[in-house]
Amino acid sequence: MNGAAQRGSPAPPPCPLRVRQRRLLLGAIATAPWVVRAARATEGGAYPNRPVRLILPSTIGGTSDLLARLIGARLGDALGQPIVIEARPGAAGRIAVDYVAGSPPDGYTLLLANNGANAIAAAGRDSAEAATRFAPVTMLAQLPIVVAVTPALGIDTLQELIRRARAAPGSLFYASGGAGSTSYTAGALLFERAGVHLVDVPYAGTSVAVKDVLSGQVPVLFTHLGTVATLIQAGRLRALAVTGAHRMADFPDLPTAAESGFPGFDVTTWHGIVAPLGTPRRILARLHDELVRLVGLPDVRRQLAAMGMEPVGDTPEEFATAIAADIRQWTIVLRAVRTRHP
Repeated sequence: MNGAAQRGSPAPPPCPLRVRQRRLLLGAIATAPWVVRAARATEGGAYPNRPVRLILPSTIGGTSDLLARLIGARLGDALGQPIVIEARPGAAGRIAVDYVAGSPPDGYTLLLANNGANAIAAAGRDSAEAATRFAPVTMLAQLPIVVAVTPALGIDTLQELIRRARAAPGSLFYASGGAGSTSYTAGALLFERAGVHLVDVPYAGTSVAVKDVLSGQVPVLFTHLGTVATLIQAGRLRALAVTGAHRMADFPDLPTAAESGFPGFDVTTWHGIVAPLGTPRRILARLHDELVRLVGLPDVRRQLAAMGMEPVGDTPEEFATAIAADIRQWTIVLRAVRTRHP
């Protein structure tokens, strides 16, 4: 009786919680393809959709900072997102280089590369590893190093400086960006060629170095021409020579080191944009196209010239070739210097 009654009685209503769980599961199954497609669309969506960081391997106030601010503002307008400039100086640029190389390859962390941090310093480490950590975008500009002195030193030419140093070995000091920097390397090679000894005073940032030279604490300075162009034009620093292969258009009376008795001497700095290796090609292409357009603008070219820079705007392949060639060249040079001065 009890069994018959139980078989004939209606089934108990389903548990409301189970019904809800089942509906959620069916809904999730039905919408899964849309979720996957939405995720893929996001991955390949518009770039950029948030601010982009541009990392500097040097301090604020130097050539890298000037160039970053000139290009960054215009690039931000072109991309529709702000370019946040962030300085990470130290260890001859290694801190910034390692930071960007280890960042996600999504186009939101870029490095304002230069041949000091990405070629000269790399030549002293594993050059093969250094050449494969980044995806080059484009070389923005190149510029020579300038040899400048405080007017109080009473020297007008590079040859006069060499004669003064030869007459009193070790009595003159020169400011540079420290071992691994282009400025230090230019000074070390030039004085080695001349057979004289000046004491290097390394600085982490150009602004402090310039301040000490202006005050007379350190009488000689090797730095990027663009950093001190206005001080030279104002007569607060006296430029003796540039280390590039030719004279600069905005400084036609300033001779090269080659013209000053050192034939074939050529130490030129370049600046460019690189991204972490693995950054999507479409992002690299977008950045390349915008940057090349920007360095070709008449007002940008005028401002670059005023800072002692020459615009470039090459292809990623050309930039990669230039970086690799620079690493090879400086590896040979530094090995030779270390052999002579172990």
